[in-house]
Amino acid sequence: MGLSYKDVKRIKEEFEREYFFAQPYSEYVNMCGIGKAGITGQRAPIDSPGDWCIRVGLRKSLPPNLSIPTEYQEVKVITEVTGEIRIQ
Repeated sequence: MGLSYKDVKRIKEEFEREYFFAQPYSEYVNMCGIGKAGITGQRAPIDSPGDWCIRVGLRKSLPPNLSIPTEYQEVKVITEVTGEIRIQ
């Protein structure tokens, strides 16, 4: 049995403190959310089957000396260069 949404939310908050809000990562990371592995472009219902993941959007590619793990506390991390996010 996989982790609950509540567990993944707590883990994501720890991940954010380490990678989203902290230097030098905050210069690159502009989005951090929870999703389901294999589901993109739509909201995943909390009770739907599948493995939860942390989704990370980057403003630009990380330099070679920085990396974000592909798994964090047993939760898969999916990283993608999304570019700058602007409010319209």
